[in-house]
Amino acid sequence: VDTLSTQLTTVYSDSVATSGSGVILAGNYDDNTFGKIAAKSFFELAPPSIADLASNSVFDSLQLILIPNKSFYGDTTFNTQLSVYQLTNQITFPLYQTIFYNNTDFAVDPSPLGTISQQIYPNITDTVFIPLSNTKGKELFDLYKSDDYVMQSIANFLPYFKGLQLASTSGNMHAVYAFRDSITMRLYYHQTDVFITNKHLDFIFHNTDNTQFNQVKSDRTGTPVSVFNSTNKEIISTASNNSIYLQYLTGFLPKIKFPTLRNLLLRPDYVKILKADLIIKPLKNTYNSITPLPPQLLAITTDQTNTFGTTLTNATGGFQTGNLVIDQIYNENTAYDYDVTSYLQQQILVSSANQNGLMLVPPSTAWISTLNRAVIGDQKNAQGSIQLKLYYVSVNP
Repeated sequence: VDTLSTQLTTVYSDSVATSGSGVILAGNYDDNTFGKIAAKSFFELAPPSIADLASNSVFDSLQLILIPNKSFYGDTTFNTQLSVYQLTNQITFPLYQTIFYNNTDFAVDPSPLGTISQQIYPNITDTVFIPLSNTKGKELFDLYKSDDYVMQSIANFLPYFKGLQLASTSGNMHAVYAFRDSITMRLYYHQTDVFITNKHLDFIFHNTDNTQFNQVKSDRTGTPVSVFNSTNKEIISTASNNSIYLQYLTGFLPKIKFPTLRNLLLRPDYVKILKADLIIKPLKNTYNSITPLPPQLLAITTDQTNTFGTTLTNATGGFQTGNLVIDQIYNENTAYDYDVTSYLQQQILVSSANQNGLMLVPPSTAWISTLNRAVIGDQKNAQGSIQLKLYYVSVNP
């Protein structure tokens, strides 16, 4: 039977936890569906271990070293314009809080420590170097050379050098880039004896207190998702262009309910559900290499409060991730596929008004480290829809 309808809604959250992602995000992209998205990263650095420097040591330069993790969102054929800013306050948690969110912010010195404008090839570029202020570099060098108090421990260093923000220089970027969280601020110096010997000191990424986080904000004005706000946090597909939306980092998750499931019980020949497949086809022309689909999506049970429950598993006990197939040629048969047999066998026994459903969620930590997104149509959307194929055991009277 394929006449059982699903009910689709989009659940919106105005704050998403982004601490502990293992990824540094920076850049901006103007998405015609999800709005103007801007990403910044906040993080701390630890001083190098104290060691005596030769009296003839001379400062040369200071650089921030970033390693792309080959993940991106947007058009990478344009130049990347990134700037590094120094925080004016330490990254500290408010009382009773142990994580930061995509809307968290900390003040920075408006004058950047350093800026680059270059093209980054995510699959080719292995390292990005951002030259930083020589004035700040010389200041750090002199403190280290004199064995100053602030260089003797991370606890002493952070009140002095409170942390950095990596952000796009202007609104003219066309992509958000992801970097590994193995960031290094490298101070270059040399010693002059018979020959010149080049050396360096590394201020390494520090996150033992889970203070690194990514800020991800979007201006949704004029987009299909502009109807969502702190009041409208769950909207049915018929009120949002017969579509539901997924982009976890900007707060959007799709929910699928099965309100007509118990209509099966009205069939005189019905005995029990034998098999059920849920096939989800993203809308055509809403995904490409610039705005890719999530390669994996978990199907997590939820209720009317939208609280996460258990994740659907396969026959071997592993999590179902949708088995995404992309139709590269005709763009017709791209789909995620889930076996919802056990789930619907349980749900058909719920006699009260059933508000339970399935939420589609990227796996951890992809949900807070990428901006991959999906737009899914309901049964009235001609560009793509969800299909429930349900088979049941029938006994003729």
